[in-house]
Amino acid sequence: MRHHLLLASGLLLAGGLASVATASAADKDSSLIEQGQYIARATDCMACHVGPDGTEFAGGKPISTPMGDIIAPNISSSGEYGIGNYSLEDLTGVLRNGKTPSGTHLYPAMPYPSYRGMTDEDIKALYAYLQTVPAVDRKPKAETDLDFPFNIRLLMSFWNAQNLDRYEPPKGLDDQAARGQYFVDHLGHCGTCHTPRNDLMGSDYDQYLGGGPLGPWQAPNITSNETSGIGLWSNEQLAEYFQNGQMSYAAQAAGPMGEAVHDSLQYMSKDDRLAIAAYLKTVPALANEDQQQPVFDPEINQRLLNLEPRITPATNYSQDELEERGLKTSAIEDPDSPSGLYVQHCASCHGQEGYGQPVSHYASLVGNTTLRSADPRNLVGVLLNGVAYHGATPGALMPGFEGKLDNGQIASVANYVRTEFGGHADSALDADQVDHIASGKQPVPTLIRYAPLLAWLGIAVLVLLIAGGVWWWWRRRNRNDRDAHHDNDTRSNDANRNEARTNG
Repeated sequence: MRHHLLLASGLLLAGGLASVATASAADKDSSLIEQGQYIARATDCMACHVGPDGTEFAGGKPISTPMGDIIAPNISSSGEYGIGNYSLEDLTGVLRNGKTPSGTHLYPAMPYPSYRGMTDEDIKALYAYLQTVPAVDRKPKAETDLDFPFNIRLLMSFWNAQNLDRYEPPKGLDDQAARGQYFVDHLGHCGTCHTPRNDLMGSDYDQYLGGGPLGPWQAPNITSNETSGIGLWSNEQLAEYFQNGQMSYAAQAAGPMGEAVHDSLQYMSKDDRLAIAAYLKTVPALANEDQQQPVFDPEINQRLLNLEPRITPATNYSQDELEERGLKTSAIEDPDSPSGLYVQHCASCHGQEGYGQPVSHYASLVGNTTLRSADPRNLVGVLLNGVAYHGATPGALMPGFEGKLDNGQIASVANYVRTEFGGHADSALDADQVDHIASGKQPVPTLIRYAPLLAWLGIAVLVLLIAGGVWWWWRRRNRNDRDAHHDNDTRSNDANRNEARTNG
Protein backbone atom coordinates (compact mmCIF):
# COMPACT_ATOMS: atom_id res chain seq x y z
CA MET A 1 0.00 0.00 0.00
CA ARG A 2 2.79 2.42 0.96
CA HIS A 3 4.56 1.53 -2.29
CA HIS A 4 1.46 2.46 -4.32
CA LEU A 5 1.09 5.77 -2.43
CA LEU A 6 4.73 6.66 -3.09
CA LEU A 7 4.32 5.78 -6.78
CA ALA A 8 1.17 7.89 -7.08
CA SER A 9 2.83 10.81 -5.30
CA GLY A 10 5.83 10.54 -7.60
CA LEU A 11 3.61 10.54 -10.68
CA LEU A 12 1.69 13.57 -9.40
CA LEU A 13 4.93 15.39 -8.66
CA ALA A 14 6.37 14.59 -12.10
CA GLY A 15 3.13 15.69 -13.76
CA GLY A 16 3.16 18.93 -11.79
CA LEU A 17 6.75 19.66 -12.71
CA ALA A 18 6.00 18.93 -16.37
CA SER A 19 3.01 21.32 -16.26
CA VAL A 20 5.14 24.01 -14.67
CA ALA A 21 7.85 23.50 -17.29
CA THR A 22 5.28 23.63 -20.12
CA ALA A 23 3.69 26.78 -18.72
CA SER A 24 7.11 28.35 -18.30
CA ALA A 25 8.05 27.52 -21.90
CA ALA A 26 4.73 28.91 -23.14
CA ASP A 27 5.26 32.12 -21.19
CA LYS A 28 8.76 32.39 -22.61
CA ASP A 29 7.50 31.88 -26.17
CA SER A 30 4.73 34.42 -25.63
CA SER A 31 7.22 36.94 -24.29
CA LEU A 32 9.56 36.34 -27.24
CA ILE A 33 6.71 36.81 -29.73
CA GLU A 34 5.62 40.01 -27.99
CA GLN A 35 9.18 41.32 -28.17
CA GLY A 36 9.29 40.35 -31.84
CA GLN A 37 6.13 42.30 -32.56
CA TYR A 38 7.75 45.35 -30.96
CA ILE A 39 10.85 44.85 -33.11
CA ALA A 40 8.67 44.50 -36.24
CA ARG A 41 7.12 47.88 -35.39
CA ALA A 42 10.51 49.42 -34.68
CA THR A 43 11.95 48.17 -37.98
CA ASP A 44 8.83 49.47 -39.76
CA CYS A 45 8.24 46.32 -41.81
CA MET A 46 4.81 47.64 -42.76
CA ALA A 47 6.32 50.61 -44.57
CA CYS A 48 7.00 48.29 -47.51
CA HIS A 49 5.57 44.82 -46.98
CA VAL A 50 1.90 45.71 -47.29
CA GLY A 51 -0.48 44.66 -50.01
CA PRO A 52 -2.16 47.13 -52.37
CA ASP A 53 -5.39 46.42 -50.50
CA GLY A 54 -3.77 47.07 -47.12
CA THR A 55 -3.22 43.40 -46.19
CA GLU A 56 -0.37 43.32 -43.70
CA PHE A 57 2.84 41.56 -44.77
CA ALA A 58 1.32 40.57 -48.15
CA GLY A 59 3.89 42.54 -50.15
CA GLY A 60 3.36 44.13 -53.53
CA LYS A 61 4.09 47.76 -52.67
CA PRO A 62 6.43 49.42 -55.18
CA ILE A 63 9.42 51.26 -53.74
CA SER A 64 10.51 53.98 -56.15
CA THR A 65 14.26 54.23 -56.84
CA PRO A 66 16.33 55.93 -59.57
CA MET A 67 16.84 52.46 -61.09
CA GLY A 68 13.11 51.69 -61.21
CA ASP A 69 10.42 50.31 -58.90
CA ILE A 70 11.39 47.52 -56.51
CA ILE A 71 8.47 45.39 -55.34
CA ALA A 72 8.41 44.37 -51.69
CA PRO A 73 7.80 40.60 -51.30
CA ASN A 74 5.31 38.68 -49.19
CA ILE A 75 6.78 38.10 -45.71
CA SER A 76 3.78 36.45 -44.11
CA SER A 77 4.03 32.92 -42.67
CA SER A 78 2.89 31.39 -45.96
CA GLY A 79 5.18 28.50 -46.81
CA GLU A 80 4.62 28.82 -50.56
CA TYR A 81 4.48 32.57 -51.05
CA GLY A 82 6.02 34.03 -47.89
CA ILE A 83 8.76 33.14 -45.44
CA GLY A 84 6.98 30.39 -43.53
CA ASN A 85 9.71 27.90 -44.44
CA TYR A 86 12.57 30.17 -43.38
CA SER A 87 14.84 29.08 -40.58
CA LEU A 88 16.27 31.56 -38.09
CA GLU A 89 19.55 31.39 -40.00
CA ASP A 90 17.70 32.19 -43.25
CA LEU A 91 16.14 35.33 -41.78
CA THR A 92 19.47 36.36 -40.28
CA GLY A 93 21.09 36.08 -43.72
CA VAL A 94 18.40 38.30 -45.24
CA LEU A 95 18.68 40.95 -42.52
CA ARG A 96 22.45 41.08 -42.29
CA ASN A 97 23.67 40.17 -45.76
CA GLY A 98 20.78 40.99 -48.07
CA LYS A 99 20.72 37.44 -49.38
CA THR A 100 17.83 35.00 -49.59
CA PRO A 101 18.24 31.30 -48.65
CA SER A 102 18.46 30.48 -52.38
CA GLY A 103 21.42 32.87 -52.74
CA THR A 104 19.56 35.68 -54.51
CA HIS A 105 20.90 39.12 -53.72
CA LEU A 106 18.41 41.72 -52.50
CA TYR A 107 18.49 45.38 -53.40
CA PRO A 108 19.19 47.86 -50.58
CA ALA A 109 15.62 49.17 -50.80
CA MET A 110 15.46 46.40 -48.20
CA PRO A 111 17.58 48.24 -45.60
CA TYR A 112 19.89 45.35 -44.73
CA PRO A 113 22.85 47.78 -44.57
CA SER A 114 21.15 49.11 -41.41
CA TYR A 115 19.71 45.82 -40.15
CA ARG A 116 23.23 44.33 -40.12
CA GLY A 117 23.61 45.87 -36.68
CA MET A 118 20.59 44.11 -35.17
CA THR A 119 21.36 41.95 -32.16
CA ASP A 120 20.95 38.18 -32.28
CA GLU A 121 18.30 38.48 -29.57
CA ASP A 122 16.18 40.92 -31.58
CA ILE A 123 16.48 38.86 -34.77
CA LYS A 124 15.40 35.76 -32.86
CA ALA A 125 12.40 37.61 -31.44
CA LEU A 126 11.45 39.02 -34.84
CA TYR A 127 11.66 35.54 -36.34
CA ALA A 128 9.39 34.13 -33.64
CA TYR A 129 6.81 36.85 -34.31
CA LEU A 130 6.87 36.61 -38.11
CA GLN A 131 6.20 32.88 -37.87
CA THR A 132 2.90 33.74 -36.13
CA VAL A 133 1.77 36.29 -38.74
CA PRO A 134 -1.31 34.96 -40.59
CA ALA A 135 -0.36 33.38 -43.90
CA VAL A 136 -1.21 35.35 -47.03
CA ASP A 137 -1.32 32.62 -49.66
CA ARG A 138 -0.83 34.71 -52.74
CA LYS A 139 2.06 36.18 -54.65
CA PRO A 140 2.23 39.94 -55.23
CA LYS A 141 0.87 40.72 -58.69
CA ALA A 142 3.80 42.97 -59.56
CA GLU A 143 7.42 41.84 -59.73
CA THR A 144 10.71 43.71 -59.62
CA ASP A 145 11.77 44.17 -63.23
CA LEU A 146 14.68 46.59 -63.52
CA ASP A 147 16.42 47.49 -66.75
CA PHE A 148 19.88 46.22 -67.67
CA PRO A 149 22.34 46.22 -65.93
CA PHE A 150 20.44 46.72 -62.66
CA ASN A 151 18.57 43.45 -63.20
CA ILE A 152 21.85 41.56 -62.71
CA ARG A 153 21.58 40.95 -58.98
CA LEU A 154 25.07 39.52 -58.75
CA LEU A 155 26.32 43.10 -59.11
CA MET A 156 25.02 43.70 -55.60
CA SER A 157 28.02 41.77 -54.27
CA PHE A 158 30.20 44.56 -55.69
CA TRP A 159 27.85 47.20 -54.22
CA ASN A 160 28.02 45.51 -50.82
CA ALA A 161 31.82 45.48 -50.89
CA GLN A 162 31.84 49.21 -51.60
CA ASN A 163 29.13 50.36 -49.21
CA LEU A 164 28.61 48.06 -46.24
CA ASP A 165 30.16 48.74 -42.84
CA ARG A 166 31.53 52.16 -43.83
CA TYR A 167 29.99 53.96 -40.86
CA GLU A 168 31.54 53.87 -37.42
CA PRO A 169 29.12 54.89 -34.63
CA PRO A 170 30.28 57.49 -32.13
CA LYS A 171 31.99 56.30 -28.99
CA GLY A 172 31.47 57.48 -25.43
CA LEU A 173 27.65 57.67 -25.57
CA ASP A 174 25.76 57.24 -22.33
CA ASP A 175 23.30 54.34 -22.04
CA GLN A 176 20.29 56.37 -23.19
CA ALA A 177 21.99 57.83 -26.26
CA ALA A 178 23.51 54.42 -27.11
CA ARG A 179 20.02 52.91 -27.05
CA GLY A 180 18.87 55.72 -29.32
CA GLN A 181 21.75 55.13 -31.71
CA TYR A 182 20.70 51.48 -32.01
CA PHE A 183 17.19 52.57 -33.01
CA VAL A 184 18.31 55.35 -35.36
CA ASP A 185 21.07 53.46 -37.18
CA HIS A 186 19.73 49.93 -37.15
CA LEU A 187 16.12 49.19 -36.24
CA GLY A 188 14.63 52.47 -37.48
CA HIS A 189 17.15 52.84 -40.35
CA CYS A 190 16.60 56.62 -40.29
CA GLY A 191 19.61 57.21 -42.52
CA THR A 192 17.88 55.38 -45.38
CA CYS A 193 15.93 58.60 -45.95
CA HIS A 194 17.77 61.28 -44.00
CA THR A 195 21.33 60.59 -45.23
CA PRO A 196 22.16 61.66 -48.82
CA ARG A 197 23.41 59.11 -51.33
CA ASN A 198 26.79 58.79 -53.02
CA ASP A 199 27.48 58.01 -56.69
CA LEU A 200 26.70 54.33 -56.12
CA MET A 201 23.49 55.10 -54.20
CA GLY A 202 25.13 54.14 -50.93
CA SER A 203 24.92 56.37 -47.85
CA ASP A 204 27.21 59.42 -47.92
CA TYR A 205 28.33 59.37 -44.31
CA ASP A 206 30.09 62.72 -44.66
CA GLN A 207 26.53 64.09 -44.74
CA TYR A 208 25.17 61.73 -42.09
CA LEU A 209 21.49 62.56 -41.37
CA GLY A 210 21.85 65.85 -43.27
CA GLY A 211 18.66 65.29 -45.27
CA GLY A 212 17.94 64.62 -48.92
CA PRO A 213 15.22 64.35 -51.60
CA LEU A 214 12.74 61.50 -51.33
CA GLY A 215 10.51 61.46 -54.38
CA PRO A 216 8.13 64.43 -54.09
CA TRP A 217 9.23 64.96 -50.49
CA GLN A 218 12.33 66.17 -48.69
CA ALA A 219 13.74 64.22 -45.75
CA PRO A 220 14.92 67.08 -43.53
CA ASN A 221 18.21 67.63 -41.78
CA ILE A 222 17.94 65.92 -38.38
CA THR A 223 21.41 66.70 -37.07
CA SER A 224 21.95 68.90 -34.02
CA ASN A 225 22.33 72.06 -36.10
CA GLU A 226 20.21 74.81 -34.50
CA THR A 227 19.32 76.54 -37.78
CA SER A 228 18.92 73.73 -40.31
CA GLY A 229 18.34 70.76 -38.01
CA ILE A 230 16.66 69.83 -34.74
CA GLY A 231 19.15 71.48 -32.38
CA LEU A 232 16.52 73.83 -30.89
CA TRP A 233 14.00 71.06 -30.24
CA SER A 234 13.90 69.66 -26.72
CA ASN A 235 14.08 65.90 -26.23
CA GLU A 236 10.49 65.95 -25.00
CA GLN A 237 9.33 67.79 -28.13
CA LEU A 238 11.04 65.25 -30.39
CA ALA A 239 9.49 62.38 -28.44
CA GLU A 240 6.07 64.05 -28.75
CA TYR A 241 6.55 64.37 -32.51
CA PHE A 242 7.50 60.69 -32.83
CA GLN A 243 4.37 59.68 -30.92
CA ASN A 244 1.74 62.01 -32.33
CA GLY A 245 3.09 63.08 -35.70
CA GLN A 246 2.97 66.66 -34.50
CA MET A 247 4.84 68.85 -32.06
CA SER A 248 2.79 71.56 -30.42
CA TYR A 249 1.45 73.58 -33.36
CA ALA A 250 4.78 74.06 -35.09
CA ALA A 251 5.46 70.74 -36.82
CA GLN A 252 3.37 68.02 -38.44
CA ALA A 253 4.53 64.77 -40.02
CA ALA A 254 3.40 64.22 -43.60
CA GLY A 255 4.40 61.95 -46.47
CA PRO A 256 6.90 59.19 -45.61
CA MET A 257 7.51 60.60 -42.12
CA GLY A 258 3.79 60.59 -41.40
CA GLU A 259 3.74 56.97 -42.52
CA ALA A 260 6.68 56.15 -40.23
CA VAL A 261 4.84 57.68 -37.25
CA HIS A 262 1.60 55.92 -38.21
CA ASP A 263 3.12 52.46 -38.68
CA SER A 264 6.12 52.50 -36.37
CA LEU A 265 7.21 55.33 -34.10
CA GLN A 266 3.95 55.83 -32.21
CA TYR A 267 4.23 52.26 -30.94
CA MET A 268 7.64 52.80 -29.38
CA SER A 269 7.83 53.18 -25.60
CA LYS A 270 8.36 56.67 -24.23
CA ASP A 271 11.80 55.65 -22.99
CA ASP A 272 12.81 54.53 -26.48
CA ARG A 273 11.42 57.68 -28.11
CA LEU A 274 13.37 59.80 -25.63
CA ALA A 275 16.46 57.68 -26.32
CA ILE A 276 16.14 58.41 -30.06
CA ALA A 277 15.85 62.12 -29.25
CA ALA A 278 18.86 61.99 -26.94
CA TYR A 279 21.02 60.40 -29.64
CA LEU A 280 19.92 62.80 -32.38
CA LYS A 281 20.96 65.73 -30.20
CA THR A 282 24.52 64.29 -30.17
CA VAL A 283 24.80 63.97 -33.97
CA PRO A 284 27.39 66.46 -35.31
CA ALA A 285 25.68 69.53 -36.73
CA LEU A 286 25.46 69.95 -40.49
CA ALA A 287 24.52 73.34 -41.92
CA ASN A 288 22.48 74.13 -45.00
CA GLU A 289 23.67 77.38 -46.55
CA ASP A 290 20.22 78.10 -48.00
CA GLN A 291 18.61 77.94 -44.56
CA GLN A 292 19.13 81.40 -43.05
CA GLN A 293 16.38 81.37 -40.40
CA PRO A 294 15.95 78.57 -37.86
CA VAL A 295 13.50 75.96 -39.12
CA PHE A 296 12.07 75.83 -35.60
CA ASP A 297 11.67 78.94 -33.46
CA PRO A 298 10.92 78.08 -29.80
CA GLU A 299 9.75 81.64 -29.06
CA ILE A 300 7.08 81.58 -31.78
CA ASN A 301 6.01 78.13 -30.62
CA GLN A 302 5.62 79.34 -27.04
CA ARG A 303 3.39 82.19 -28.21
CA LEU A 304 1.27 79.70 -30.13
CA LEU A 305 0.77 77.59 -27.01
CA ASN A 306 -0.74 80.60 -25.25
CA LEU A 307 -3.20 81.46 -28.02
CA GLU A 308 -6.92 81.37 -27.33
CA PRO A 309 -9.03 79.15 -29.61
CA ARG A 310 -9.96 80.96 -32.83
CA ILE A 311 -12.79 80.37 -35.25
CA THR A 312 -12.94 81.91 -38.72
CA PRO A 313 -15.99 82.21 -40.98
CA ALA A 314 -13.98 81.39 -44.11
CA THR A 315 -14.99 78.13 -45.77
CA ASN A 316 -14.33 76.06 -48.85
CA TYR A 317 -17.92 75.19 -49.70
CA SER A 318 -19.46 75.09 -53.16
CA GLN A 319 -21.06 78.29 -54.49
CA ASP A 320 -24.61 77.41 -53.38
CA GLU A 321 -23.35 76.42 -49.93
CA LEU A 322 -21.36 79.63 -49.73
CA GLU A 323 -24.48 81.66 -50.45
CA GLU A 324 -26.44 79.73 -47.84
CA ARG A 325 -23.74 80.03 -45.17
CA GLY A 326 -22.97 83.66 -45.77
CA LEU A 327 -19.52 83.62 -47.42
CA LYS A 328 -19.64 84.46 -51.12
CA THR A 329 -16.77 84.21 -53.55
CA SER A 330 -17.93 87.58 -54.84
CA ALA A 331 -17.22 89.00 -51.38
CA ILE A 332 -13.51 88.27 -51.87
CA GLU A 333 -11.88 91.22 -53.52
CA ASP A 334 -9.76 89.10 -55.88
CA PRO A 335 -10.62 85.37 -55.62
CA ASP A 336 -7.86 84.37 -58.05
CA SER A 337 -5.10 86.23 -56.22
CA PRO A 338 -2.78 84.36 -53.84
CA SER A 339 -4.57 85.83 -50.83
CA GLY A 340 -7.96 85.08 -52.40
CA LEU A 341 -6.99 81.45 -53.00
CA TYR A 342 -5.79 81.21 -49.41
CA VAL A 343 -9.06 82.59 -48.02
CA GLN A 344 -11.12 80.18 -50.14
CA HIS A 345 -9.15 77.00 -49.61
CA CYS A 346 -7.06 77.34 -46.44
CA ALA A 347 -8.40 79.91 -44.00
CA SER A 348 -11.35 77.83 -42.82
CA CYS A 349 -8.90 75.62 -40.93
CA HIS A 350 -5.72 77.66 -40.57
CA GLY A 351 -7.35 81.04 -39.94
CA GLN A 352 -7.07 84.24 -41.92
CA GLU A 353 -4.10 85.23 -39.77
CA GLY A 354 -2.51 81.78 -40.08
CA TYR A 355 -2.71 80.80 -36.41
CA GLY A 356 -4.91 77.74 -36.93
CA GLN A 357 -7.38 76.47 -34.36
CA PRO A 358 -5.48 74.94 -31.44
CA VAL A 359 -8.58 73.51 -29.78
CA SER A 360 -9.34 71.48 -32.92
CA HIS A 361 -5.70 70.62 -33.73
CA TYR A 362 -5.73 72.62 -36.96
CA ALA A 363 -2.08 73.51 -37.47
CA SER A 364 -0.74 77.01 -37.17
CA LEU A 365 1.07 78.23 -40.26
CA VAL A 366 2.83 80.91 -38.26
CA GLY A 367 6.06 79.36 -37.01
CA ASN A 368 5.39 76.14 -38.93
CA THR A 369 8.62 74.25 -39.66
CA THR A 370 7.47 73.21 -43.14
CA LEU A 371 6.86 76.83 -44.13
CA ARG A 372 10.06 78.12 -42.49
CA SER A 373 12.22 75.62 -44.37
CA ALA A 374 14.29 77.00 -47.25
CA ASP A 375 13.30 73.96 -49.30
CA PRO A 376 9.66 74.26 -50.44
CA ARG A 377 9.35 70.61 -51.46
CA ASN A 378 7.45 69.40 -48.38
CA LEU A 379 5.06 72.36 -48.47
CA VAL A 380 4.21 71.59 -52.09
CA GLY A 381 3.87 67.91 -51.17
CA VAL A 382 1.38 68.74 -48.42
CA LEU A 383 -0.62 71.07 -50.67
CA LEU A 384 -0.81 68.39 -53.36
CA ASN A 385 -1.23 65.25 -51.25
CA GLY A 386 -2.49 66.48 -47.89
CA VAL A 387 -1.67 64.92 -44.54
CA ALA A 388 -2.91 61.35 -44.58
CA TYR A 389 -1.59 59.67 -41.43
CA HIS A 390 -2.44 59.78 -37.74
CA GLY A 391 -0.10 59.41 -34.81
CA ALA A 392 -1.13 58.16 -31.39
CA THR A 393 -3.40 61.20 -30.89
CA PRO A 394 -5.82 61.53 -33.83
CA GLY A 395 -6.11 65.03 -35.20
CA ALA A 396 -7.59 66.77 -38.20
CA LEU A 397 -6.25 65.42 -41.48
CA MET A 398 -5.63 67.84 -44.31
CA PRO A 399 -7.01 67.12 -47.79
CA GLY A 400 -4.75 67.46 -50.79
CA PHE A 401 -5.53 69.88 -53.59
CA GLU A 402 -4.12 67.92 -56.51
CA GLY A 403 -6.82 67.98 -59.20
CA LYS A 404 -8.67 70.79 -57.42
CA LEU A 405 -6.09 73.51 -57.94
CA ASP A 406 -3.76 73.67 -60.92
CA ASN A 407 0.00 73.86 -60.51
CA GLY A 408 0.04 77.62 -60.92
CA GLN A 409 -2.51 78.02 -58.13
CA ILE A 410 -0.56 75.63 -55.90
CA ALA A 411 2.54 77.76 -56.50
CA SER A 412 0.60 80.95 -55.68
CA VAL A 413 -0.70 79.54 -52.38
CA ALA A 414 2.77 78.22 -51.47
CA ASN A 415 4.39 81.57 -52.18
CA TYR A 416 1.71 83.39 -50.17
CA VAL A 417 1.95 81.29 -47.02
CA ARG A 418 5.77 81.21 -47.11
CA THR A 419 6.02 85.00 -47.15
CA GLU A 420 2.99 85.74 -44.96
CA PHE A 421 3.54 83.11 -42.26
CA GLY A 422 6.85 81.37 -42.96
CA GLY A 423 9.27 84.21 -42.38
CA HIS A 424 10.61 84.37 -45.96
CA ALA A 425 11.26 87.77 -47.53
CA ASP A 426 10.21 86.41 -50.92
CA SER A 427 9.20 83.20 -52.64
CA ALA A 428 9.13 82.62 -56.39
CA LEU A 429 7.78 79.12 -56.97
CA ASP A 430 6.14 78.65 -60.36
CA ALA A 431 3.94 76.03 -62.04
CA ASP A 432 6.91 74.24 -63.64
CA GLN A 433 8.63 73.81 -60.28
CA VAL A 434 5.42 72.45 -58.75
CA ASP A 435 5.12 70.04 -61.67
CA HIS A 436 8.72 68.91 -61.14
CA ILE A 437 8.16 68.32 -57.41
CA ALA A 438 4.90 66.47 -58.09
CA SER A 439 6.66 64.17 -60.56
CA GLY A 440 8.92 62.88 -57.79
CA LYS A 441 11.97 63.26 -60.00
CA GLN A 442 15.19 63.62 -58.07
CA PRO A 443 18.86 64.00 -58.91
CA VAL A 444 20.37 60.78 -60.23
CA PRO A 445 24.13 60.23 -59.82
CA THR A 446 26.01 60.33 -63.11
CA LEU A 447 27.27 56.78 -62.66
CA ILE A 448 23.72 55.48 -62.22
CA ARG A 449 22.34 57.56 -65.11
CA TYR A 450 24.92 56.25 -67.56
CA ALA A 451 25.22 52.74 -66.10
CA PRO A 452 23.38 51.06 -69.04
CA LEU A 453 25.62 52.78 -71.60
CA LEU A 454 28.74 52.00 -69.59
CA ALA A 455 27.64 48.38 -69.22
CA TRP A 456 27.13 47.96 -72.97
CA LEU A 457 30.46 49.65 -73.66
CA GLY A 458 32.06 47.28 -71.16
CA ILE A 459 30.51 44.31 -72.94
CA ALA A 460 31.71 45.64 -76.30
CA VAL A 461 35.24 46.08 -74.97
CA LEU A 462 35.13 42.58 -73.48
CA VAL A 463 33.97 41.11 -76.81
CA LEU A 464 36.76 42.96 -78.63
CA LEU A 465 39.32 41.73 -76.10
CA ILE A 466 38.10 38.15 -76.49
CA ALA A 467 38.09 38.47 -80.29
CA GLY A 468 41.58 39.98 -80.17
CA GLY A 469 42.76 37.19 -77.92
CA VAL A 470 41.35 34.52 -80.24
CA TRP A 471 42.91 36.23 -83.26
CA TRP A 472 46.30 36.48 -81.47
CA TRP A 473 46.10 32.82 -80.42
CA TRP A 474 45.17 31.76 -83.98
CA ARG A 475 48.05 33.74 -85.51
CA ARG A 476 50.49 32.44 -82.95
CA ARG A 477 49.35 28.88 -83.56
CA ASN A 478 49.71 29.29 -87.35
CA ARG A 479 53.13 30.83 -86.95
CA ASN A 480 54.20 27.98 -84.69
CA ASP A 481 52.86 25.49 -87.23
CA ARG A 482 54.77 27.22 -90.03
CA ASP A 483 57.92 27.34 -87.92
CA ALA A 484 57.56 23.69 -87.04
CA HIS A 485 56.97 22.79 -90.68
CA HIS A 486 60.00 24.86 -91.72
CA ASP A 487 62.12 23.17 -89.05
CA ASN A 488 60.97 19.77 -90.25
CA ASP A 489 61.81 20.69 -93.85
CA THR A 490 65.23 21.98 -92.77
CA ARG A 491 65.94 18.83 -90.82
CA SER A 492 64.76 16.72 -93.75
CA ASN A 493 66.97 18.60 -96.21
CA ASP A 494 69.96 18.33 -93.89
CA ALA A 495 69.32 14.63 -93.52
CA ASN A 496 69.13 14.21 -97.30
CA ARG A 497 72.37 16.10 -97.79
CA ASN A 498 74.14 14.08 -95.14
CA GLU A 499 72.84 10.88 -96.72
CA ALA A 500 74.06 12.04 -100.15
CA ARG A 501 77.53 12.75 -98.81
CA THR A 502 77.67 9.39 -97.15
CA ASN A 503 76.60 7.55 -100.29
CA GLY A 504 79.08 9.61 -102.39
